[in-house]
Amino acid sequence: AVLDLVGIVFSSVMIFLVIFRAVQLDRTLPWFNPPKTDTDSSGLRLRAEAPTVAPAPKQPGWRE
Repeated sequence: AVLDLVGIVFSSVMIFLVIFRAVQLDRTLPWFNPPKTDTDSSGLRLRAEAPTVAPAPKQPGWRE
């Protein structure tokens, strides 16, 4: 019973230390940045991207 309690307390402390360290590092070195967009400071798009469309498959010769 005492070993169970020690294990629970130890693992809980380690989890809190990992979370605390992750929050500290996230302030200085964020692991996620939003994707860059082609917008200027007013929020307008600078260039329009053409939609990508796959080319139509070539018809076999016997169907022409």
